[in-house]
Amino acid sequence: MKQKILCLLLALVMLFLSCGSALAWKETTLYNGCRGEAVRSMQQALISLGYLAGSADGIFGNMTENAVRAFQQACGLTSDGLAGVKTLDILYSMAGSQTSVPTAAPVPQKTDPPKPTATPAPQPTSAPVPVSEGLFGGDYSTLRVGSTGARVKALQTVLIRFGFLADRADGIFGNLTRAAVVAFQQASGLVADGLAGTKTLHAVESAAAGETAAPVPPPVTTPAPTAAPGTPVPTQAPGGDGTLNDPIALPSASSVRLLHWFNDIKPSLGNGQHLLVADPSSGLCWTLRIMSRGRHADCEPLTARDTATMVKAFGGVNTWDQKAVYVRLPNGTWTVGSTHDMPHLSGSIKDNDFDGHLCVHFLRDMAECEQNDPNYGVANQNTIRSFWLRLTGQTVQN
Repeated sequence: MKQKILCLLLALVMLFLSCGSALAWKETTLYNGCRGEAVRSMQQALISLGYLAGSADGIFGNMTENAVRAFQQACGLTSDGLAGVKTLDILYSMAGSQTSVPTAAPVPQKTDPPKPTATPAPQPTSAPVPVSEGLFGGDYSTLRVGSTGARVKALQTVLIRFGFLADRADGIFGNLTRAAVVAFQQASGLVADGLAGTKTLHAVESAAAGETAAPVPPPVTTPAPTAAPGTPVPTQAPGGDGTLNDPIALPSASSVRLLHWFNDIKPSLGNGQHLLVADPSSGLCWTLRIMSRGRHADCEPLTARDTATMVKAFGGVNTWDQKAVYVRLPNGTWTVGSTHDMPHLSGSIKDNDFDGHLCVHFLRDMAECEQNDPNYGVANQNTIRSFWLRLTGQTVQN
């Protein structure tokens, strides 16, 4: 009896070890902990589409899981990190005929190589793909700022080819890609909203295949710094002497989004990330590092030069008086915030000439702010709302 129990336990241990540190979710599903050729094939496909960096080692770890989740999200699938039949079918179809859908259980394979899929659909990387092969794989759902994946990379490749985008095709739809889409739409007679929807994507495919005349990008001009309505533009830009950061060309009013702290901004931020803050009246800008995130962002200037530039923007003094500012988030989006330059409590950067940290406030519901931050918090909300009204003519209702 003891021998039977020992044999049974040994069999269970071998089954457990055959797929890393967990039992298989399904026979044809790859997941965190699996190892073998099936995982290696999947990793090679993810690498070819730009979702995974490094080499295909056949070990399904955290980086591979994150790559699977990103791919699933880009394809409109459930982003659970489990590479099942549907995820793998789409993955290998987009990656082309270099890899294929594994049909065996997620354990190391000794002999038979993966079988090719019946109808692979290559996805472009550096060169445009003819329309007949499907530049976007037949998927014309809207791409926008924040979108990622192979379809974004294909879009960027064509925009680079025709001179609308002077960046690399990294598969990440940021502000530079949005500006390129706007320029392409203007040159093509489309609504220039920066959203790559069905009409825009069809126009990109047609231009790439030579079915329509190639759109011509507008001449490149260097924009002059602008300011919010009602604020002066300096006749002589400060900075440039090595002690301050140089002023920047401020974002246009149409490119700035009024984002909500709890709904839009806080969920996407992480401690240690950077915010670029710009003063609307002078164009002076400084970089802050995020320390913590509660009902606002606790930050500290990144360098001594950032501190000097910030204090210059506040009139050369440290003050609790809040100022409306432009804030560029880590994903490249410009929004509106309110901040001060008074160091208080603790800081973690020792050589930035700022003994403590400061607060950056973003849009919140006024009722919630009145309940939780009835004094200084409400003052910052009023500053944000007043600036937005001057910038756009729009009144914040809540």
